[in-house]
Parts: sequence; structure tokens; C-alpha cells
Amino acid sequence: MRLDIDLPRSTIYLTRETGRLNIFSLNNGTITAEATELGSLIKLDNRWIYSAKNNDQFIFNDRGALIRQNLQSGVQRSISYSQNKLFVTDNFGNSLELTQDENNQPLGFRSSSVEGRYDYSTSGQLIKSQITLNGMSKTRLYHYEDEHNPRLLTGLTDERGIRFATWSYDDQGRAISSEHAGGMEKIQIVYNNDGSTTVTNELGKVTRYRFQNLQGLQRIIAIIGEPSVDCPSSNSSFTYTSRGQLASKRDNNGNLTTYQYNARGLETSRTEAAGTAQARTITTDWHPTLFLPVQVSEPGRITRYQYDAEGRKTGETVTTR
Repeated sequence: MRLDIDLPRSTIYLTRETGRLNIFSLNNGTITAEATELGSLIKLDNRWIYSAKNNDQFIFNDRGALIRQNLQSGVQRSISYSQNKLFVTDNFGNSLELTQDENNQPLGFRSSSVEGRYDYSTSGQLIKSQITLNGMSKTRLYHYEDEHNPRLLTGLTDERGIRFATWSYDDQGRAISSEHAGGMEKIQIVYNNDGSTTVTNELGKVTRYRFQNLQGLQRIIAIIGEPSVDCPSSNSSFTYTSRGQLASKRDNNGNLTTYQYNARGLETSRTEAAGTAQARTITTDWHPTLFLPVQVSEPGRITRYQYDAEGRKTGETVTTR
């Protein structure tokens, strides 16, 4: 993860470990997240602190480099930097040394029991990884064979020297097929002119997905499953709030579930079988600053949770009604 602070544009960019980019605006000292971002970012002295929806906390220095992780699981990691090396230690005594190139791509890593090495092509694609554990090395090769875009990953050769996976793309760089060795588990994708996508799975089951663009993100609004020998037809539909959160879903049996959220984007109410005599509503009250539920009320019982200052659960009580 990395934080890029663009003060002239009053914009802060958070690059997640998945590659996703979260954008925050900075106005007179106030940091505001984009509509679809449920985490929070604050500046404390010369550090930036990002708290994710799952209560994982990430701390960055004034240059945007990650220096600490405080995870909800209890794991705490400290990260330091020296030239092209990165050092990671945790609260369990584990340590990791990572070497990077000038583009911050990992060249290798080393811990007490395992070490690894990565090789790249002249254009920067990973082409080989070698992991050594207890004196035994395993090598993987990565292939880039697309004639339209040589940067797209098209295959993986595993430790046995077998072409384990193959991917193909259309001329726009969109994935159109995925398969394992010998054509096993092959998935095919067709991008239709109306913006929908048709997926055929390894059993020949055909499913069409329809989308809606909300806040720059593609959300599924309908799943239409065509009947096959092995599976009956199946259809589901979805609606969303203006923030891109799920507002309702209707399953293949016609059952409707609706959702409501607070200003922080956290689910406060969920009604299953909405509009029927069997309707069942679950409400959730949240901690005022942490992304943690303090009370969950459902038909027949109420569950209350207690936490310490660091968000670790210290108690739970259940009351029937």
C-alpha cells in the first residue's frame, strides 16, 4: 500500500494491496473520501492514518510510505526503509527483508525459513519466481503471448514444469477465456453490445450479467442463468444506493432482501423476505468511531458487544425476547 499526496490538486491517492485506487480530497484541513470509500483517512502530526472498514489500520509517513499495520486480527507490523531494502517485523518476532528495484518492484525477499527471487523482462513484467524453503527450490514461469498487448499475462508454468493455466484476451485487453492444463475448468466470456457479459462455465452453463455504472464502478444489476442439462434456469436482480451500496436483491425464488445504511456507509437494517408475512428484519447499531457493531437486534434476540480502546472484543451478551 502507498499514499500519494498531491497538494497542488488537494487530492490524496491511496493505492491498496489489490491495486485498487481510493481517492480523498483535502480542503482546509478536512479530508473527505470519495462516495464509494467506506474507510477513513486522518492526518496526525507528520503521519497519515487510514482505517479500513474491517478496522485494519495503516499508518504512513509524511512521504506516503507505509510504516505500520495494526490489523484487527491482533497482528502488528512495523516497516522501515533503507536504500533499496524494506524491513518488516511483527509483534510475534517474525521478520522479513525485501529488496526492491528503482520502480519498487520486489527483486527478492528473505526470512528465517524461506527466501525468494523474482526476475523481470526488459519491459517490467514478472517472468520468473523462485521460492526456496528448507533448502528446496520451486520455480514458476509467467508468460506474455498476447499479440495485441504483450503486457498481459497469458500463462503460468508451475513448479512441475506444466503449463498450469492459460488466459486469453480480446483486442481491447479484456479477458475472454481461462483454463487449466488440458482445457480443464475452461471459462469463456463474451462482451455483448448492450454492455452485458455472457459467461460459459466448464459445464456449459451459460449465464448473462447486466451492469450499471455507479460512482465509476460497474455493479451487477441482474444475473440471468439459462437452463442446461445440469442446472435449471436461475435469475437474480440487484439495486444500489447512490453510493454504490447494495439496496436490494431478489433471488431466483423471488425472495426480496432490502438494506439500509447510515451516513458512514454501514449497514443499519436488513429485511429478509421483504413485503411478505415472513419478513425478518435485523438492525445493527455501530460504535461511534470504530467500524464495529455494538448491538445487533433480530427477531427473538439482541446481541451486544463490548470492545477495548483498540477495537478488540472484550465481551458479548445475548438477550432473548
